[in-house]
Amino acid sequence: MTAASHAQACESSGDQPRSRPLAGAAAGLGDTRVIRARDFLRFGQRHGIDYRFDGARFPAVAHHLEILRGRVIEEEVRSGWHLTFSDVEVLKPYDSCSTMASPLFVCVVMEGTIVVDTGGRRQRLTAGSALSARLADQVSLRVHQDEGQRLRTLNLSLDQAAIASLSQRPDITELLDAPRPHLHVWPLPGYLAPMLEQAVMPQPSPGQRQLLMEAIGLQLLAHGLRHPGPRQRGDLPLPERQRLERIRQRLHDFPAEPYCLEQLAAMASMSASGLRAKFLRLFGVSVFDYLRERRLTLAHELLAQGASVQQAAFESGYSHASNFSTAFRRRFGISPRDVG
Repeated sequence: MTAASHAQACESSGDQPRSRPLAGAAAGLGDTRVIRARDFLRFGQRHGIDYRFDGARFPAVAHHLEILRGRVIEEEVRSGWHLTFSDVEVLKPYDSCSTMASPLFVCVVMEGTIVVDTGGRRQRLTAGSALSARLADQVSLRVHQDEGQRLRTLNLSLDQAAIASLSQRPDITELLDAPRPHLHVWPLPGYLAPMLEQAVMPQPSPGQRQLLMEAIGLQLLAHGLRHPGPRQRGDLPLPERQRLERIRQRLHDFPAEPYCLEQLAAMASMSASGLRAKFLRLFGVSVFDYLRERRLTLAHELLAQGASVQQAAFESGYSHASNFSTAFRRRFGISPRDVG
């Protein structure tokens, strides 16, 4: 269980999570709270989850020990579909082990690192990675989270009623019934990463936010149900995927830098044409379409936090405010000055 799903449950007064809007999280809105060991204990007793804090179990752990600090915001976008955004600081390392059945759970790591283990299969998830889990009662999901890190995740969970509703569609039933491992880890498509960043920012209206949340939920469901299967002939070898992921991560982390295709190709040890074709094949978007989306998403976040139009343009990589305003209006349908 990730920090997001646990902390959300700790805020609930009963077994059902309390719905709270995602909009505003990235702008610094919403409550910041401390999650203590006693909160984990109450939740674990109610839902059959075993927690260890720095190797120690209850009752050896002081109940007032602070484990997490941050924000967790959840919204039910459809009946039985829950999206949970978590932005927390992990104060103490901890492990969790759950044996509860889960029809479908998708976790995207937007920042930070978690280590997951199901059936002896241990994998480390970093920013830009995602996992899909379908757990039976006899299969446990173990998660370790290191201290001293900022952890941002976006989770999608579907309950049994939601799965039953999806099963009424024959095309989706085929996906739901396809054999797959209990745990599947997959790289987040490049075009989807900026969409997730956009999803946790304030939206102009509740209706727009609701539509965006539903779109994100559907995207995560589609990728979460994708059958991993054997590698197809047209797939890229692992070393190439790793080099391309480093390029994508650099564009995400440093979008304001000036880039040219030849420079990025040299960093990826590829030709310019090879980088262009393989980036598109792996992430479903071209190199510079990805960069433009990341820049505009960052600019929207800065504007929502109170930055001026000129400052947002400069910090997101635009040297001319007029070019920035045109691109921003084309992307979001509003002027940068209307964000607030």
